[in-house]
Amino acid sequence: MLYNLASRESHPEDISKQAYIIGDDDFVLTSSNVLCFLQSLSGDYPDIDSWFLNTVIPGLSDGSRKIFAHVRQNEIISLAIAKKSSDEKKICTVRVSPEFNGIGLGVKLFKLSMDWLETSTPHLTVSEDNYPKFERIFKHFGYRLTSTHNSLYQEGKVELLFNQSNSLMNRY
Repeated sequence: MLYNLASRESHPEDISKQAYIIGDDDFVLTSSNVLCFLQSLSGDYPDIDSWFLNTVIPGLSDGSRKIFAHVRQNEIISLAIAKKSSDEKKICTVRVSPEFNGIGLGVKLFKLSMDWLETSTPHLTVSEDNYPKFERIFKHFGYRLTSTHNSLYQEGKVELLFNQSNSLMNRY
């Protein structure tokens, strides 16, 4: 399922200026259409709505977060969220619409995120269940598994942590 938009005038929550959008020039990125696009991740990350509104949106304003979105025919087809702070460079979220899997959009999102983060080894996590979807791309970029954490985002689920720096080891 893809997510459609209305005109810029009806969206006071426009966050397009804090994002890097590939595709339609007149696309209006809003917190609402990003949340709709990310909704399918809520099974693995139950608090994704709260995290996006209370962490990502303020981070976009202060420059510590960036959204990268591919847009086609005024619909988000893939999206990444990255975080850059003094102690962490992290790719927080990557999602590609299922109908666009396998055409390189995920690789492009990872490259854009790493360029913005100014590192080829960003920190990232993925659930053990979702790792097969990312295994090829992680190997392509040479990401290394540094630790695992049980029940980090969802009770009873193992989260795999990659490229975790020593300063982040005690955070989880």
